[in-house]
Amino acid sequence: MSQAYSYLVKILSSRDYSEHKLREKLREKKYPANEIDAAINEIKEKGFLREEAFTESRIRSFMNKGLSINHIRQKLRQEHLQASDEQIQEIFDDNLISEDQQIERLARKKMGSKTDLDFEDQGKILRYLISKGHDYALCKKVLGTIVSELKIEDDYYRSV
Repeated sequence: MSQAYSYLVKILSSRDYSEHKLREKLREKKYPANEIDAAINEIKEKGFLREEAFTESRIRSFMNKGLSINHIRQKLRQEHLQASDEQIQEIFDDNLISEDQQIERLARKKMGSKTDLDFEDQGKILRYLISKGHDYALCKKVLGTIVSELKIEDDYYRSV
């Protein structure tokens, strides 16, 4: 059993990694290429490398941060992970989260305790939502609904 293999088993015992990330970690430790390949092949053969589970975990993490499906796909590509839009959408569906709900949650979080949004506040929130990869028109629609609800609530409390 090689030192590279032992190192991989040790780090995989605490959490999952992608094959690409494991190779990076071994290169950082200055292991020779043939030892890296042998160690990676061995953990694959033994079923220790669970790249699919790792990918799903990353998708959930990005989803919980409010990233859009397109943005998640880009992030996965940066991490050398593969997932189709359908796979990503399936994880959204399994977690009962729609893009509208995601946008609303992010907008309300960004609003904080504000009960009135002026034009400048709405612009800041829209830019924030778009930075998460969401479609401008959908963000504008969801934010418009929130603003309308706030006005209705405000009118109600003023009349009481």
